[in-house]
Amino acid sequence: MKKIKIIIVTIFSLLLVPISVYAKTNQQVMQEENQTNAAKISERNGILLDVARCPLAKYEIEQVIAQMNPQRFSYLILHLNDDEHVTFQSKILGNVGAPNTLSAEDLQAITADARKHHIILIPDFDTPGHCKALLSLLSEHSPKLARKVKMDDDTLDYTNKQTIKLVEQINNELNKACSKQKYPYMMLGGDEVAGNGTHNEALMTYFNKLNAYENQKGFRSIIWNDSIMKHNNLSDKITVAYWAQGGANTASPELRLLFKERATVENLIHHPLINANVTYNYLNLSDLNNEKLVQNFITRFNQNDYQNFNMIDRQTWSNNPDSHQNEVPTTGQLICFWGDNPKIDVQRLIQVVKELNSTENNNPN
Repeated sequence: MKKIKIIIVTIFSLLLVPISVYAKTNQQVMQEENQTNAAKISERNGILLDVARCPLAKYEIEQVIAQMNPQRFSYLILHLNDDEHVTFQSKILGNVGAPNTLSAEDLQAITADARKHHIILIPDFDTPGHCKALLSLLSEHSPKLARKVKMDDDTLDYTNKQTIKLVEQINNELNKACSKQKYPYMMLGGDEVAGNGTHNEALMTYFNKLNAYENQKGFRSIIWNDSIMKHNNLSDKITVAYWAQGGANTASPELRLLFKERATVENLIHHPLINANVTYNYLNLSDLNNEKLVQNFITRFNQNDYQNFNMIDRQTWSNNPDSHQNEVPTTGQLICFWGDNPKIDVQRLIQVVKELNSTENNNPN
């Protein structure tokens, strides 16, 4: 009878073990590795969630974090601002209490939960492009300021000191919410911003000033690559997430022009580089239930092709996602779950994150 009781207790105990428990905890992994290397985002795998266009509640984001195996992923980026929606409740923008948004208290709780799982939580407030919703909020609550900082319908005037001050104030709200971390980062944006020549110099200066501000607050900075010119004045301290040299462009004449102007991986080798190859690391949240597509996506990720960057091929004048850059000192990839439809299958997203955690026949990053 005693043996039967022991067996029952053992089985019951096993049933109580959370499904997110893995062979090693992230704390054990971090203790076994060099702490400095563990701090370098470019040498780790991460996940980006587009909560701007596909809002998730605090508890749903925490469910995703619970399924991030620390042997495979060490940071989560929350994309909080895009043309369609500002998901962060900012006092500066006047959207505190708005529906489908995350409050500063929510982000504090999510950051604490991520820290408990030894995951870095990175806020991504994309500027100066993709700011249509932001400008709409400003026009409603601060119309005079909106007129001062507006370049066009979806772009902030990055040549204006008032714009930098505004973004610093918003980022400071995010800094306070996400600061209690060992290695805090802020993603500053830079995605699909028009700007050549002297305008590009002003754009890079814009990011340099924001980066200096973040550094003073104890944060490191990340920006996207596609608006960086070959010859630029961007601070070497800024990490670059490289998704495609040509951006989303596919027309050969435009790619010829971009090949001459836009930074290659080689031009940015002195920056910490994140491999965010659009062809292999992007998955639209509306495709989560396409089983074949998802399995192919997971298989590609598990090949650890972290030196595979999306470059412009000068022979075919097309985007080449298989351009190996052997000299790149990076060992990490950024999985990006982008969205274009606010209604998604959250439980399927959580399941896909769990499936991405496979470490069989792979070196954990």
